[in-house]
Amino acid sequence: MPVATDLVVFAVFFVLALSVVLKVDGASYRERPKSADVLKGDTVTLHCAIDGLPPSEMVQWYGPPDMRHISSGNVIAKRFKGRYRILGDTTRGEHNLQILRAANSDEGDYRCSTLSLDETAEATLAVVVPLSGPPDIIGDTAPRKAGQGLMLTCTSVGGRPPPRLTWYNGTRPYKLPDDAFKEGINKGEVMLNLVIPYLTKWDNGANLSCKANQGFPSLVKARTAVKVLNVRYPPTVTVTPKSSRVMEGESLNVTCHVDSNPPADVDWRKVGHALPFRVDNRGQVLHLDRVSSSDAGIYQCIAENGIPPVGYGTFTLEVLFTPRIRQTFDTKVSVLYGQDGFSLECVAEGNPRPQVRWRRQNTELYMGNPLVLSPVNYDVEGKYACVASSPGFASVDKETFIDVVGRPEVRDSSLSTLTIVEGGDATLICEVASDPVPDGITWFWRDSNGKETIYTAGITEHVAVREERTSKGVKSLLTVSTAALDQAGNYMCRASNMFGSDQKDFRLEVQDSHLTLIIVIAVTTVVSLLAVIVGVCIVKKKGWISDDRDSETSSVSVSRPVPPVPGPDMVDREERDGKPEGLYEYDVNNGTLKPRPPPRLDKDPYSIGLSYPRLVNVLPSYATVERDQPKSPDPDLQPRPSGDGECAPTITELPPRHSGLFECKAADNPSQRPPGYNEIHAF
Repeated sequence: MPVATDLVVFAVFFVLALSVVLKVDGASYRERPKSADVLKGDTVTLHCAIDGLPPSEMVQWYGPPDMRHISSGNVIAKRFKGRYRILGDTTRGEHNLQILRAANSDEGDYRCSTLSLDETAEATLAVVVPLSGPPDIIGDTAPRKAGQGLMLTCTSVGGRPPPRLTWYNGTRPYKLPDDAFKEGINKGEVMLNLVIPYLTKWDNGANLSCKANQGFPSLVKARTAVKVLNVRYPPTVTVTPKSSRVMEGESLNVTCHVDSNPPADVDWRKVGHALPFRVDNRGQVLHLDRVSSSDAGIYQCIAENGIPPVGYGTFTLEVLFTPRIRQTFDTKVSVLYGQDGFSLECVAEGNPRPQVRWRRQNTELYMGNPLVLSPVNYDVEGKYACVASSPGFASVDKETFIDVVGRPEVRDSSLSTLTIVEGGDATLICEVASDPVPDGITWFWRDSNGKETIYTAGITEHVAVREERTSKGVKSLLTVSTAALDQAGNYMCRASNMFGSDQKDFRLEVQDSHLTLIIVIAVTTVVSLLAVIVGVCIVKKKGWISDDRDSETSSVSVSRPVPPVPGPDMVDREERDGKPEGLYEYDVNNGTLKPRPPPRLDKDPYSIGLSYPRLVNVLPSYATVERDQPKSPDPDLQPRPSGDGECAPTITELPPRHSGLFECKAADNPSQRPPGYNEIHAF
């Protein structure tokens, strides 16, 4: 007994050691068995190859039912002999199981394994029995009306595995609830119901198919049964074009497309009117020849096939035509003067809808429609044209004359004041617009004492009244000739006709001629003084007045009389050498001539109302004299002092450069000038 126990322990250790050795050697699958499908009666092979298999080990195959032992190495179990065999090079570890004439009993799981493998590989074999034929479709296959329901049943019998049934509408599968699939009473019978609760016209002609698919497309094809639906439905109408825009005088065709089952009869109508006589009804085609603006409207295509409702389709015809102005106003319209407002509407038709505006004659000024005149006066009287214009067409117009009638209207009725000098003439103008013309225009004069005098057309003493016709009415002119002071006062013109009157006030002021002269002299004097002051300030500021005081000037007594003003030959003389004429001043201290500062020529010498004829000549530029050079006596011009303080320049020769105005300047010795000394300048 102890010996037997030792043998058992030894055997266990041997097996464990052997398993460790085998694991180290690494036996593994080179090719695992894969699942396969086979038609009943055909041959199938399950592949298995193992690397690193010890020579002492055998490859084992197990299979259905219940993983029974099929083979060990190349040896097949007795119950599987005849249809099972091992193929392949066993020395390379290949042990492929081949099954001949596959039967239903061969379907199941198979395993290829050996003792040294940690895991086993299995494969599944499916034995397929094809369907004997396509499925059957059972149900009411008679024509149905749109809106009704339909139920069809697809039935399939036989086949292994049982087929999966699917309903299709064309190529689109139906998504059906799970309870739609049922197993039949007979063995291997399956059914699938299709319920369509509401048929539409789109279901007409639809291919409803039931497909039975066993799921093995490489072995057997799906079997299909087809049913074509016949759905009756009312007409559906489509008109082409739906609308059209044509020019007046053109022609066109309109087509009515009808979809119905069975086919429908087609007719045309015009909504609210009878079909125009130029329209040719050709069933589904409507021909309109040379359309006019009256043909515009809605046309209707009507289709009937006995299944309600009746089908309708519409077509809208738009006819383009030139604008036309309706006769809604006369060629002359009279309006009462002074109305708060007057309006005149112009109605025009056309397509496109015309833009209607008003234009006054001989102007490009457009006004809206209706024409609104507010307030109504004689200025608005005249010809007006209603202008209707549409894109693509020439504008059309219709004229009317707005005739304003009513009381006279004196233009510019505000108070006018006229001032004249005694002895002058005054004319007062009163312009009146009126329709009808005034019965007469009367002038009233109220003097300063309140006395009122009436003047009518004609001449009365120094007052003359005359009238002139104008395009708008009458113009009355009152002329006061050789007006006297007592003719000043308030004047008024008044115009009247059958509708009323209007007036305008004038004020005539007559001034004393002596007073006027005094005012003119005073104003002129003030303006002149201001101009002189401004001129002196400007000259001083510019430095144009010489203020040289030479220390070497000779002293001249201020009590002596100044030399006379040079003669005309010394002033304003044109120089012979072509230089502009000018004015000079003579310095008695050193006997030199210096140019006087030029006047300001940027101001108009007549701007203050005084005349300076000497200044219109151009004076020499101040820069022509070299002021910075030392003063030296002019050889041609020497002062000649006398014993009594007089000094007169002596000109030995008279060149053109000495022409102009001379100045004599006397001053004390600069070193001996007391405060407040004076200089005397004489020209």
